[in-house]
Amino acid sequence: MKDVLIVGGGYGGIAALKTLAPRKDITITLLDQNPYHFLQTEGYSLIAGTLPFDKTIVNLNSLCQSYGENISFIHNGVSHIDLDSKCVYIEQKEQIFYDYLIIATGSVTRMMDSIEGLQNCSYGIKSLRGAFHMKQFFEKELFTRLENHKHAKAHYSIVVGGAGLTGVEIAAEMQHYFNRYYKNNTLACDKITIHLISGSDTVLKGMHPDIIKYATKHLEHLGVILHCGLHISKVEPHKAYLENGEVIDFDFMLFTGGISATAMVRSIEVEHNKLGQIIVNPTLQIPGHTEAFAVGDAAEILDTKGKRIADTAQAAIKSGIHAASNIEHILNGKEPVAADIRIVGLAIAMGGNYAILSIGSIKMRGKVAHYVKKLIENLYKWPLWIRCRFGFNKACEIEG
Repeated sequence: MKDVLIVGGGYGGIAALKTLAPRKDITITLLDQNPYHFLQTEGYSLIAGTLPFDKTIVNLNSLCQSYGENISFIHNGVSHIDLDSKCVYIEQKEQIFYDYLIIATGSVTRMMDSIEGLQNCSYGIKSLRGAFHMKQFFEKELFTRLENHKHAKAHYSIVVGGAGLTGVEIAAEMQHYFNRYYKNNTLACDKITIHLISGSDTVLKGMHPDIIKYATKHLEHLGVILHCGLHISKVEPHKAYLENGEVIDFDFMLFTGGISATAMVRSIEVEHNKLGQIIVNPTLQIPGHTEAFAVGDAAEILDTKGKRIADTAQAAIKSGIHAASNIEHILNGKEPVAADIRIVGLAIAMGGNYAILSIGSIKMRGKVAHYVKKLIENLYKWPLWIRCRFGFNKACEIEG
């Protein structure tokens, strides 16, 4: 039996697991520092208070239990990966050897060193911990305003640095949340200000002009203040300095200006790009190590024309499936094939029941787009939850 080790239980890792699970001639070990898969596409609903945190996670142990005895989960962090020895070191210097490896460790928020004070004065939201921390912070602030009349009338400011997909979604969701809260509680909604800062001339740089237009119009309708074509030059406690000399006072700052590979991935002795992602072959194999693959945000994934594919959940899922399929090809005595990963459609949450949807030439916005987005998310997570319930019941029967 060959041993397949999947490092990372995010979108790419789970996609690989699901693809390989039907095979009974291999053992599969899923390794992650967290016991859950965080549904990042649901993180904004968690922050906005429309979903409890337990509805934004998938239990990895129960998921693995549901597939059979040849699949197991290890809850532990990785300290080092030695590709030459085909060995992964976890805490307490324990070793896990493998025949095939899939690195699917995702990414972290890239706190740019060029922006003085950024790392110490702002937060990222790539993890459940970050999203939950933000939710608690905002709810505490709103509760304080509810109890204290003077505090309720005080100005409150939030800065969101970076106007890509994550920045736009979080700014829209939070502004909608505040607007709804103050309307329902008859408090002064004009005392909440969200500043969205974009280093580009528009939000959502690189997307279709219609998408940019719809998003900009709705952000302005919600009351988000846009600062386009400006970079953040420095951050101090409660102050963000823009390159044009403008100073924005804030009570809370989020930075969503990009991602980078995890420190563990950057430490692997292979070629990386400027974001620390592993540069892989078209087959998603790591050069010089045909038994090792990297997927999702851990890898620089290119399309068939050599253009870098955006780091999205969709790309992670498709790359995870492709890497697993190539392992199957090798096990079956076939050559691995080059990936042809394409992003089919994009759904952007814009607060409440409003979303923007782009599928090929089709562009739509409003409630219908929101319900389509929710349908896509539910079709992903519901089967996983069903499997988790089955795995949990199975484990209880064994223990009983």
